[in-house]
Amino acid sequence: MTAGDYPQVGRGWAFPPRWAPAPDGTVVVALNDGAEHVEEAMVILLRTLLGSRVMRPSLGAGVDRHVFEPSTADACYRLADDVRRALVLGEPRVIVDAVVAVPAGDADDRVDVTIEYRIDRHRRPNSLVVPFYLAGAA
Repeated sequence: MTAGDYPQVGRGWAFPPRWAPAPDGTVVVALNDGAEHVEEAMVILLRTLLGSRVMRPSLGAGVDRHVFEPSTADACYRLADDVRRALVLGEPRVIVDAVVAVPAGDADDRVDVTIEYRIDRHRRPNSLVVPFYLAGAA
């Protein structure tokens, strides 16, 4: 999907920042747009610690407080709630339909958070899975 598909989301630096060749042979900062731009912004938002941005202390998900918790159903619910809150407050370009956090079957310390979202209310839903690591098994 490109900016032509989603003109309202804009264009920005790719994450992580990297250099890319331009058509004229020069090297420029890599840019992205469309759905890819929104997904990268969502991951950056979820990885941002609450209070780490001086001018916007409420930006971020605050998932760092779950790092030393066992991966129980209660911890998964609170993690999903923190992710939902961060996306609703910090990313106005998306409509969050559902956020589900479940322990990963093969890794005792990983919780996979599945985010069902739409960029436009008339478009089909997209899905993004972000892994988070907790202290250990329940």
